[in-house]
Amino acid sequence: MAHPDCTAVVGEGEPPPNPLFTPPCHCPDCAPTQTFEQRQRDDGWLRVRGHQQRYRVEPVILGELGTKALG
Repeated sequence: MAHPDCTAVVGEGEPPPNPLFTPPCHCPDCAPTQTFEQRQRDDGWLRVRGHQQRYRVEPVILGELGTKALG
């Protein structure tokens, strides 16, 4: 799933959109900052682009070999 295009940027020479009939932009740059509660609720889940399913992720401590392999 691709990120949505930014609808807040208006090209040069184009008329600005009517704010009454234009939905707010939901691109990653314009998305509202999440509250602490929203971050806590979503913490530990990873959404992979192009997949409907979300994957559970957990922090791990890498050993020497893992640090060398992953950087």
